[in-house]
Amino acid sequence: MLKRIFIALAIGLAAPHLSAQVDVQIEALKRLKDIDLEANPAIKKVVLDTLESLRGQAVFVEIVRDFKLPGHEAELLRYAQAHPGDSIGVEAIRLSLNDAGLKRIRDAIDGPHATGTVTALANAQVPEAGPLLLRLAKEAKKPLALRTIAVNGLAKAKPGAQALLAEAKAGRLPADLQFAAGNALRGVRWNNLRAQATKLFPPPQGLGQALPPLAKLVTMKGDIANGEKVFFRPQSTCATCHQVNGRGIDFGPKLSGIGTKLGREALLLSILDPSAGISFGYEAWLLKTKNGAEALGIITSQTDDEVTLKLPGGIAITYKTADITKRTQLPTSIMPPGLQATMTPQELVDLVSYMHSLKQAKP
Repeated sequence: MLKRIFIALAIGLAAPHLSAQVDVQIEALKRLKDIDLEANPAIKKVVLDTLESLRGQAVFVEIVRDFKLPGHEAELLRYAQAHPGDSIGVEAIRLSLNDAGLKRIRDAIDGPHATGTVTALANAQVPEAGPLLLRLAKEAKKPLALRTIAVNGLAKAKPGAQALLAEAKAGRLPADLQFAAGNALRGVRWNNLRAQATKLFPPPQGLGQALPPLAKLVTMKGDIANGEKVFFRPQSTCATCHQVNGRGIDFGPKLSGIGTKLGREALLLSILDPSAGISFGYEAWLLKTKNGAEALGIITSQTDDEVTLKLPGGIAITYKTADITKRTQLPTSIMPPGLQATMTPQELVDLVSYMHSLKQAKP
């Protein structure tokens, strides 16, 4: 078996310009990922030669990961910078967070590819990224847009949210970052941190006013056009987890035809009490790993060896089963409660009117 795979690799290397043979070569590599390369120097040479021909491609990252190949931090970082919002780009930055890669990452934050680097770090949700993001957040001379990305990344993981809250309490966050920090921390899923953040960063005036009774809200007339604006504006966060006709982030259920499935009252309840009706297949799972990290998301696939978790924002990360110490299905929805606090009662009615108008997905 090993000999046949080795021959397939050799055939692929003989004519790397032919896509079909390159595919054979890559497939052969995937079957070899559990082999000890140090005990098979001939195969190791072929693997490394193959890797060189795949620079800039997603499969490069996968091979480095599967074979645990050191010394490729520069190329991994370049890939992460170019693809900071997709799963393989995030995998690349995670693989770069070692002693050899950290200096490159710190240098990159100060360089021309800072946005891609920081975005990938913010999406990584690993303990090693926290100190880098926190240091950046406090550097008042850095662009506000870059520091806002760092703040949002910190708020995705509990240690990062705790550190950010501690810095805010101590008055060590730059003044222009207060709004971004408040927005991020008021939306975290940890009740005690969210309560502290709400006290420290009160929501903007006029949005948290008392809502009329549900029966009154259902009868109020809404503006569909304004409701669409409310849905897609950043502070409402609707489009950060849902898509309407391809617009928005593919994470939660697609809403292109939601108006045919739920009435106005049910739509209101889904916003006011998200945990009251969790869609099948969108249950929230909390994974804890050996390195102390935790991740919250939706399990999209799992085998005996791996679990793929889709995180808020649409990033999917695959974890080795052997690295997971605890796996818990949460009874609450992954959609946070309290979204109505980001809008006035009329804007909430407008939003529901827009969602109720979505009767059929557009091509």
